[in-house]
Amino acid sequence: MPDGGFDVDPDEIDAHAKQVEDILARLKTAIDADDKRVDAMAFGAVGVACGLYLWCNSTADRTRETLETAVKSGEHHVDAVHTWAKARRVDEQTASDLLKQAGTTHG
Repeated sequence: MPDGGFDVDPDEIDAHAKQVEDILARLKTAIDADDKRVDAMAFGAVGVACGLYLWCNSTADRTRETLETAVKSGEHHVDAVHTWAKARRVDEQTASDLLKQAGTTHG
C-alpha cells in the first residue's frame, strides 16, 4: 500500500467479525445456562451445611460477570471490525473523486 499502511480484503475483515460473533453466541449460551442454576437443596443437607452451595454460587456469579464482560467487549470489537470493513470498501478512486469534487466546489 503506498501510504505505508497495510492492505486487507474487506471480506476477510467481515469473516473475522463472523468468527467473533460465533464465539459470542457460545458465550451467551453459557450465560443463559447460568439462569438455570440449581437451588441449595440440590447439594443435599451436607452440601448446604458445609457451605458448598455458597461457594458454587459465588464462583458462578464471578464466572457470569466475566462472561458478560467478554460478550460486551466482543460486541464492541465486532462493531469496530464491521466499521473497518465498510471503510476499506471505499476505494482510493472514490476518495480521490470526492476530494476532486470538494476542490472544485471550494476552490
